[in-house]
Amino acid sequence: MTLYDVLKGLSARFVTADAEALIKDVVKDSRKVTPGSVFFACPGENGDGGDYAEEAVRSGAVAVICEKRPAFDCPYALVRDAREAYACACAHMNGDPQKRLDLIAVTGTNGKTTVTSMIYHILTKLNGQNSTALIGGVCNVIGGKRYEAEMTTPDPSQLYALLSEAKAAGARYAVLEASSHALDYKKLSPCRMRLGVMTNLTEDHLDYHKTTENYFNSKKQLVGLCKEFISNGDDPFTKTLVCPHFSLYGGEFTAGSVELCPDHITFDYRGRGAARCTVPVIGKFNVYNALAALASAETVGCDATSAAEALSDFPGAEGRFSVYKLVNGADAVIDYAHTPDALENALTEARRICRGRLICVFGCGGDREKNKRAIMGQISGRLADHTVITSDNSRSEEPEDIIGMIVKGICREASYEVIADRAEAVRAALSMSRSGDVVLLAGKGHEKYEYGKYGKRPFCEADIIKEYNDGGCINGDNDSG
Repeated sequence: MTLYDVLKGLSARFVTADAEALIKDVVKDSRKVTPGSVFFACPGENGDGGDYAEEAVRSGAVAVICEKRPAFDCPYALVRDAREAYACACAHMNGDPQKRLDLIAVTGTNGKTTVTSMIYHILTKLNGQNSTALIGGVCNVIGGKRYEAEMTTPDPSQLYALLSEAKAAGARYAVLEASSHALDYKKLSPCRMRLGVMTNLTEDHLDYHKTTENYFNSKKQLVGLCKEFISNGDDPFTKTLVCPHFSLYGGEFTAGSVELCPDHITFDYRGRGAARCTVPVIGKFNVYNALAALASAETVGCDATSAAEALSDFPGAEGRFSVYKLVNGADAVIDYAHTPDALENALTEARRICRGRLICVFGCGGDREKNKRAIMGQISGRLADHTVITSDNSRSEEPEDIIGMIVKGICREASYEVIADRAEAVRAALSMSRSGDVVLLAGKGHEKYEYGKYGKRPFCEADIIKEYNDGGCINGDNDSG
């Protein structure tokens, strides 16, 4: 493939670069440049790729693609948006698989993983395992093969390679999560989605977006990439979008006669068709998730009754209100709740299934929005009987500093304690539980690692629960030993 082919459709201006130069790879990280690569000097949050252009050329880059003239003499081409150019180049290098798949993209603050998992489950049940690819924050599934995910929406170099693999495996559909960062970074610019979905919008990522309005505007970019779009008609932000809505209170896709049972949800679905739907997940928030999935399935051509039947054995999304039975008669719940709204929803649902005390273990991520820390402290202090405040991917910050901000939000009357080491915090919460209690472990969800100043290290809350059930904890009512 020539440099001209790589930049096809981008109105690139080949200033000193040879348009006929043969290209072996496209990269935006100068450390990954090999002879025959083309280097995209993309702007970043904390720097500019142009600062590394000379290093890239010395490593063998045949051209630098940039938005402004490099500071040193080298072969280069100018583009309007280097991030968009990089995404398009990655798509071209992989044969533009996005043009040969029906893409379904889901965005929103909460529910993306569950909704994409539900849509994937419906489409594979109705069309076969290889018919649909799943790309998201928990894992990527292509042709039945599971790959661990590194981010909500992969880097374009990985994203379009996965889509190419999916098409080669016989896929017709690809269901993916679209983060606000991915939309801002133009990762999905080459795509024209068959359908887009927005689940909701609540406070999150304000360290990057600064305001909720900016955050919403980033999310809304997905609308322009989609042939059809549906959104939550009961959310203050998403109901303003001009599109069909799913809603519990009236819309193009509705759920009536809702029953929230201890081990499942049931409701009457009405969209283009109608069906009674029972899904083995719990919580009102999962009614919204199932409603979004059914609306999506119908929009891309599935029969309502068949889609509802497919959801009847949905296994749940990993780390999304996953319930574990403890040997002492209590329940432990692992949930990814890491925003104020998600934490409140998780605690509310945990209270509904709780027959004793509700114990919450949570922390807040480092190098991320700081305003929500006290808010989440207030929520847990108000809704839980006891809160264990701990760490959660503290990154470059000191866990104790983050915890201090959380504590400021907890009212004086609330029962809480601080255990900075998360593993010890989880063990302590499990050990203090009794029959009928619920221990909510919020924030980590599916993650099997923890980030701190030490870097990345293995960490899995499900393993700690197994250790407890196998007799690894000697406190509390654990009699398994």
